This record gives sequence, C-alpha cells and structure tokens, in this order.
Amino acid sequence: MIGMFDSGIGGLSVLRALRTLAPHVDVVYFGDTENAPYGEKSSREIATLVSMALRRLHAQGATNIINACNSASVSALSELIDLLRLNVFDVVEMVGPTVSTLAPLQKKIVLFGTPATIQAGLYQRAFEELGITIDTVAIPPLADLIEKGASAEEIRPVVERAVKEAVERGAEIISFSCTHYPFVKNLFEDALQKEKSAAVLFDPAEAVAQEAARRFGMEGNGTLRFLVSKESPIFESHVERLFGSAPYSIEPAGPIYWALKTI
Repeated sequence: MIGMFDSGIGGLSVLRALRTLAPHVDVVYFGDTENAPYGEKSSREIATLVSMALRRLHAQGATNIINACNSASVSALSELIDLLRLNVFDVVEMVGPTVSTLAPLQKKIVLFGTPATIQAGLYQRAFEELGITIDTVAIPPLADLIEKGASAEEIRPVVERAVKEAVERGAEIISFSCTHYPFVKNLFEDALQKEKSAAVLFDPAEAVAQEAARRFGMEGNGTLRFLVSKESPIFESHVERLFGSAPYSIEPAGPIYWALKTI
C-alpha cells in the first residue's frame, strides 16, 4: 500500500500522475484539510504536521510513502522512520525527481513556491550539490487561494506578478515546488504569453510518479482511499473531477493532532 500526503488538495496533482502511470496501485491519501495550506507555517509546525501524517498513513497499512509536501523532508525525520520500521528507500520526496530531471538541462531555473518551501532551502541545497544555482520566487497567497477555490480573477494578478519577476530574472524553466500550482497552470501559461516569454513550466508530478512506480512497483487492486482531517467540499469536488471514473472512498480522519502526545 502506498501512502501519500499533503496539505489539502495539493498532492492530488501528484496522485493523478501516479494513477495515470500505474492505475492498479493501492493508495491511501491523507489530505490535511484542517491545516491547509502549510506554506506560511513555521518549519517546526510543518515538521509536526508531517510526522502526524506519516503516523496516520502507517496506521492505515501504508508501507511506502510519497511525501507531496514540498516544505519538509520525511527522510530527515530519522527517529520517526526508525520507529515505524521504514527506511529512506520506502519514501519518495518531491525534491529528488525534480533535481534529477532538471539538472542535466543546463537551463536557467526559477523555482516558484510557498514561503515555507523557499525558506526551507531543500531545493536550493540539492541543486547546489550539483554545482547549480537557482533563483526562487515565493508566492505567499497562491496556495491558500487555490485551496479555498478562489476565482481566476482573484488568482490571475498574483500569478502575473510572479511570472513577471521570473522573466526579469531570465527564467528558461519555471519549476513548480508547490503541488497546488498545477491546478492553475493555464493562468501561468497566459502570464508567460503576456510577457512574451518562451520559458517552460515544469510540473514535477510525473517525475515523482515515475520514481514511485520504479521503487514501489505498479501492481495492486486499484484501491483508492482518501482521508481528510476536516470535511471540505472543495477537496471532494477535486477528487470527483480527477478520479470520478474509478471507485474511491473519502473518509473523515479527525484532527491531525490525534497522535501528538506519542511523538
């Protein structure tokens, strides 16, 4: 069983890529709709939320993990991984597949992300280890707007400001380091066209799905379960739109802090 988690709807973009590549894998997805998005929370709070998500998935029988949260690394939680009898090979994160895909291209990369992801520096350090310096642009309100189902009219100016800054920095590739952003990819494309830029948008979802399929295999019964920490009609509508052709269940999981005292 593959366990996947993120704050709210974000990781659904990665799950969609995984189900397209491997429709028979068994997946339980935990969406922390109560605390979404994580992008403006402190690193300590995010680490706690990630720990809780990992515990919850493990309790549901997940033995392989896809961490769709860009702001924290499960692999860094060594004590928890040991406690749950996992190892680093049981965990796929967003950073590795992104870096391994983009680094060989030798293009000017600008990373779009939440303040928490940019401040965490996971991507910057991974690229620096390969001798590559990237630029970053934080987009503070965007994930929250997408999570709340804001209109295109509300989101467009936020996207346009970020794209304008990236173009001014000479971006050839703009990489999404927030899994919410692909849901408004069309607005990013419009903004690039407005700036007359040939920069390419990179969504790492497919690269992450390929890495997960390579490590965890592609077999299963096609089981698809969703757990949410708080009822969310927006989450439910996204699930129906993306996965409505297959059987699935959405189950209330209760507040994520249920296991806080066990850390």
